[in-house]
Amino acid sequence: MVQTVTHKTESEAMFEAFCTQHQLDWQPIPAGLGKTSDYRLRFGAAMVQVEIKQIESQRGFDPDGVSSRTVGWHVRHKISEARRQVRTAAQVGVPAILLIHNTIDPLQAFGTETHDFICAMYGEMTVRLTDGQPRESFHGRNAKLRNDENTSFSGVGHLKRLANGVEVKVFENIYADHPLPFEDMPSCIEVVRIEVEHAA
Repeated sequence: MVQTVTHKTESEAMFEAFCTQHQLDWQPIPAGLGKTSDYRLRFGAAMVQVEIKQIESQRGFDPDGVSSRTVGWHVRHKISEARRQVRTAAQVGVPAILLIHNTIDPLQAFGTETHDFICAMYGEMTVRLTDGQPRESFHGRNAKLRNDENTSFSGVGHLKRLANGVEVKVFENIYADHPLPFEDMPSCIEVVRIEVEHAA
């Protein structure tokens, strides 16, 4: 009989350490059940599934020089990668969170700053000019979350290593079929509620 040994990724180990530190009620979802999320989290009576992805692409990153990137590109890519896993949670009526850890930048800035998440989820920030003057700003193209796309995602968040532990910040998907249980979520998870302006 051949046994398959699975090794945790850096981000999975971080997430488990975070849950243990904050005494959260969590369990891994066994492998071999199809395209499922990685973990279940229970907040009182509320259940949430969590998919973990990590950024490993060094596209545009130069730790010794000048880095160049498209705002939100890394987060958009991970949203696309996680679609099938997150969809299984929505199919059984459970909210689902995608958490992204940045393995390439120790400062956790290249590709995973707040504006990367907002622009990836809701579209690039656009300024409309009238007679050469800025009149309004809104989120425009390249939105990965819309009312007709990726509604299985309840939130997308940053799994970030700090000097004294791990931080989790989750950005709400206002289009989610199954919204996050905001009132039940513990204070150790920072939840960012979203108000988005779109082009008229």
